[in-house]
Amino acid sequence: MTGALYFKSDDMVFAQVQGDATGSAKLCQLIGPEASKTIDAGVAIYDGCSIDRRVNYDETAIVLGGTFRILTGENYSRVIEAKFGDVIWLTKGTRLKYQGDKAKVFYARHPVDWASSSPVIEVSKPMTDVYHFRSTDMIYSQMQIYSGGFASTCSLVTPEISKSLGATIATFDGSSVNWTTEYDQISVGLSGIMRIRTGENYSRAIDAKLGDVVWLPKGTPLKYEGERGIMFFVPYPVDWRLRSQPVRPKPWPASVR
Repeated sequence: MTGALYFKSDDMVFAQVQGDATGSAKLCQLIGPEASKTIDAGVAIYDGCSIDRRVNYDETAIVLGGTFRILTGENYSRVIEAKFGDVIWLTKGTRLKYQGDKAKVFYARHPVDWASSSPVIEVSKPMTDVYHFRSTDMIYSQMQIYSGGFASTCSLVTPEISKSLGATIATFDGSSVNWTTEYDQISVGLSGIMRIRTGENYSRAIDAKLGDVVWLPKGTPLKYEGERGIMFFVPYPVDWRLRSQPVRPKPWPASVR
């Protein structure tokens, strides 16, 4: 597997996946099985199109521009309209339609090889396991910072919702946080400058801006910094905190003490 990867928004090349009189859909695939064993990720553009699909993956996505629309539920009666900064979570097996008006969307999916895995078995009733987190409703908690500045996080997709991917939005401004990833992680810049220092003696500085994507494999030592930076983070597995806790021996039964 690879080390840290940085994809600038301005350098992304999109391929047409659907284009006709009813609209178009374009895709820029960034992370797949060649770089990751866990997460598939990229950026999609939906404009005037309607893509009908029963998804073969868990997916979390965040809107980078325009209006992203998902139709789901019985007879597609539930219509979700997401704007900039809104986050969507949906589970494998969900029947839906992807739509949009000049929508630019960053997505992350699990498993990484969903396109070549077995198709989802059809069921009679469409699933409605789709969550819509509006940016205007998000509540942030301040992190403990040891070297000045400010940082905060808003946890969205947690083990109570997902069995695979997590999702968090974090802000960093004038702070510096040492960290080593205990998970694979894909992230996208939302505002300001999100700086990630990695490499030997933290000599490589990645300055991610709006739409820039950063891939970090498990075990990457780094420093999170930023200048009014806001970033959307997707780790795998979602329960990495629980897995990283040391296993404590169970106490002996009273009868054998």
